[in-house]
Amino acid sequence: MPVYAASVVAFLITAALLLALRPLASSVGLLDHPGGHKTHSGTVPVIGGIAMLGGLLIAAILGGDLGHHGHVVLLAAVFMAFIGALDDRFNLAPQFRLFAHAGAAIALVYGTKFVVPDLGDLLGTGDVSLGWAALPFTVIACMALINAFNMLDGLDGLAGGCGLVAFAGLSAIAVMHGAPTSAVLAASMLGACLGFLVFNLPARFNRGMRTFMGDAGSTLLGFLLACIGLILLQPTRADIPPVFILWVMPIPIFELFTTTGRRLLRGHSPVRADDGHFHNHFVRAGFSVRLVFSLYAGISVLSAWAGVKALESDVAEPIMFGLFVAFFVLWLVFVRLAPAIGVRLPLRLRRQVENLPI
Repeated sequence: MPVYAASVVAFLITAALLLALRPLASSVGLLDHPGGHKTHSGTVPVIGGIAMLGGLLIAAILGGDLGHHGHVVLLAAVFMAFIGALDDRFNLAPQFRLFAHAGAAIALVYGTKFVVPDLGDLLGTGDVSLGWAALPFTVIACMALINAFNMLDGLDGLAGGCGLVAFAGLSAIAVMHGAPTSAVLAASMLGACLGFLVFNLPARFNRGMRTFMGDAGSTLLGFLLACIGLILLQPTRADIPPVFILWVMPIPIFELFTTTGRRLLRGHSPVRADDGHFHNHFVRAGFSVRLVFSLYAGISVLSAWAGVKALESDVAEPIMFGLFVAFFVLWLVFVRLAPAIGVRLPLRLRRQVENLPI
């Protein structure tokens, strides 16, 4: 099956499962109710992650021979989505979730025999080898990316949109470097994200069938991106310099470092929920949900495109790393200026006149 066909199959299966599972969401308790940090209106089914997993599995299995490491990734993905669904239903303790995420990451490393061997030539002085720290770094990086997408999943379309762009970028890189397993996995998740977004975009046409991905979905997105990125980094596979992986998912990376740093400086747990995320800041500044989604999607597309083109053109790693750091600084400046920008927005782009729930 061609790579693009895997996306089509995943899209159709995910959309079909979202329609089929909606009547069951109430009976199994997979519903999200407003309250606390959750400011959306009404009760919303939390079945997006389960549907995306179904789309991924069917499309990836039909997409061709995944090889041993591909099947390890799928088995670990099933486990991660299962833990996420349990969390959606029973609100698991953070310590249990972290233990499960660590277990899945360790199983991934030992099942594939893949680790992040080095950070690449970030400073122009040669590859920064991780040595004995390669295994713990790989496990922590996998857990961090899972948490990054959990942080991102706070407004309609954000996690799904950023995930879609990231999988599109990784799919392009995999095809370009002859990595069929990574290409099929990334293309399958691209289609699954697109199928989910039909039910989660901040738009009017889908208000009656609005659906959340829940922790099952955000966990699945973060974990699969970590898995595919890990495969593409391997010297025996595509051998991609790590810095180029950052460019396909900039906002989740920015969110991860900023939120984790903020919480630690305040003496809080890095996994403690709060309303200090970028998207919360934009909404408080007056940005509409649709504008925030458009902003995230546009920046993600431009960043992923730049990363893929730079990789294709053999741009030096230190240059790409320096540009990424500069990109991060500019993003933080933009976030800081959001209140001043918000008051100057046209009325149609402001939150208070949109009348759409978060």
